[in-house]
Amino acid sequence: MATRLIQSRTARLVLVSALFIAGCDTGPVQPVGRRPGGLLGGGAGGTVNTSLLGTWQRTLVFFDDFGFLHSSETTWAFGAGGSATRTIVTTNQTLGAADTSVTVARWRLDGTSVVIDFTAPSPGTIVLEVRVQGTTLLLAGQEYQRIS
Repeated sequence: MATRLIQSRTARLVLVSALFIAGCDTGPVQPVGRRPGGLLGGGAGGTVNTSLLGTWQRTLVFFDDFGFLHSSETTWAFGAGGSATRTIVTTNQTLGAADTSVTVARWRLDGTSVVIDFTAPSPGTIVLEVRVQGTTLLLAGQEYQRIS
């Protein structure tokens, strides 16, 4: 029984590692704060750039210290009127349990950054470096893929 459990965990680790490596074929991600070429246009004061509009998603898959397989999926939806929604779905794949968090916000561009003012469920503001390259959004150095 113990040998079968170890083999099962090893197989899952190999599968997730292969998926992770396959997903890393997009090139290097720039560190937060760096300003390489190809940044979003727009001046200070909240210019809306249509390249940021749409829905963007990032998924992370990992094993915890107990060998349980987890995933975290973050989806940003940026609307033309300055509305934004962030949805985070965290899942324990091993146990089949999931939790979803939805945050409503307003957004605007300020140079090479996006200012996001959270409105519900808790107010707050974050400022993130932003760049769009084709179907990839770099938000604070993290890659998101366009899904719509």
